[in-house]
Amino acid sequence: MKKKRYDLLLLLKKIKKGKFTSILSALNSEKSKIDNVNDSLKKMLSSSSFSEGEVFSSASMQQISNFRKNIAEKMEISRNRKNHLSKEIKNNLNQINIINKQKDVIENKKRQITTFENNIRDLKNDLNFKRKTL
Repeated sequence: MKKKRYDLLLLLKKIKKGKFTSILSALNSEKSKIDNVNDSLKKMLSSSSFSEGEVFSSASMQQISNFRKNIAEKMEISRNRKNHLSKEIKNNLNQINIINKQKDVIENKKRQITTFENNIRDLKNDLNFKRKTL
């Protein structure tokens, strides 16, 4: 009976690990997308800089300034999201490590039960053999 319980626990841990692994892959893909967005924003910010020697009207300068300000805000948002994703990824990796450790403990316990049952069976066989020979 205990062996079946440990088999069920191993199955549960396997399911949990699969869930965390799928979440981890989604987080990693989202992080790579955010990296690409951040690179694009940096390129846009550098291309929209004021060049020396050009004459701008006040309206165009104000428009370019507002555009650069919006890009800088979006870069800050993407940086914050990237940091948040990094924390989530780290947390998921910790959870996966905890699950792996729990699986190891369960497998060790299952091996101990199997060894114990084998020892008992061997002792019973030895005892039966001794009784029959006497």
